[in-house]
Amino acid sequence: MAEELMRKELIQAHLNMRTHLYRVIDGLTQEILMKQISDEKQFPHMLSLIWHIGGAETYWFHRAKHDIGPKFSIETFDDIQAKLRANTDGIRRVVSQCDGRQIRIVPPTTEGGPSVAWCILRTYQHGLYHAAQISKIRHMIGGIPPLSSQEDTWSTAVDSVIEIVKKLHDEKLGQITE
Repeated sequence: MAEELMRKELIQAHLNMRTHLYRVIDGLTQEILMKQISDEKQFPHMLSLIWHIGGAETYWFHRAKHDIGPKFSIETFDDIQAKLRANTDGIRRVVSQCDGRQIRIVPPTTEGGPSVAWCILRTYQHGLYHAAQISKIRHMIGGIPPLSSQEDTWSTAVDSVIEIVKKLHDEKLGQITE
């Protein structure tokens, strides 16, 4: 896949995950976000799951030596979208400006890894996983308003990585048949 197309697809996958996450957390209040949902010490409430999504992003990009921003932290509902948007801005900047070799998918277990492309795909999948948890928790806790939109942001987000894999596969097949 051409480098610029891969950059565009990676950024779009991240944005689709974010759109879904924003839909899932829309309408939640500070009180609901802080309601204990688990006896886990590290992730006792929904706010901690959202913090975990942003924290994983800053962790992996830092590990790849491409900082997207300072260590992620949120304390209140008001912090959530501002801090997540700051991470997204950092991710866009890094993906747009990084060396072309960083657009190849290189896991952390391989020399030179993790690459920026790997970080995007890893944090994209991770974000979707926790967004699904938050969505399910919304339905389990009483007194939470239903999702305000019926838009299918889940399928769009999930299909983003399928599109990347399909384009990479088609490109590989094209190279084999040439």
